[in-house]
Amino acid sequence: MELEEIPEWFWEVLDATRPRLSALASWLESQPREVLEAYALAYGAAMCSLADFSQGVRVDGVVWSEDDTEDLCAWVVGQGRGFWHPTVAGQRDLAEVAQAYLGRVSPFSVEVTPWDTGVSNPEHRGYQSPGAIVQGVYRTCFAQSLHDRLPGVL
Repeated sequence: MELEEIPEWFWEVLDATRPRLSALASWLESQPREVLEAYALAYGAAMCSLADFSQGVRVDGVVWSEDDTEDLCAWVVGQGRGFWHPTVAGQRDLAEVAQAYLGRVSPFSVEVTPWDTGVSNPEHRGYQSPGAIVQGVYRTCFAQSLHDRLPGVL
């Protein structure tokens, strides 16, 4: 999925449900398999557009691990298009964005909104972020792993 192919509905869903992860999970639960797969692909594409996770991001003189960089990118996407787009467009340095991610004073005019990670379905525990919740919902709704369904993509 190319950057310009990230569907507008994806951003609208994030904006409409933020900051309640349970609202996002409810929306996902009401969707067909193809929409959940498209959501997961869009989230992943938006994340990958921000950085090469394996290269890390330098924050306060330390190069972050691949996992930490991936978590940062997932957080940026979860903040919505208004936060993601200026970052992917290079108007914000990812190392500066990391300061907001770490809970430090945000140097940006866009407000960062922490997600309420409470979920109503106990089977969704462990998937408590806007990028991961689709995996728990997919498993619950279709009794299949999203990673198995889209191998090599997620």
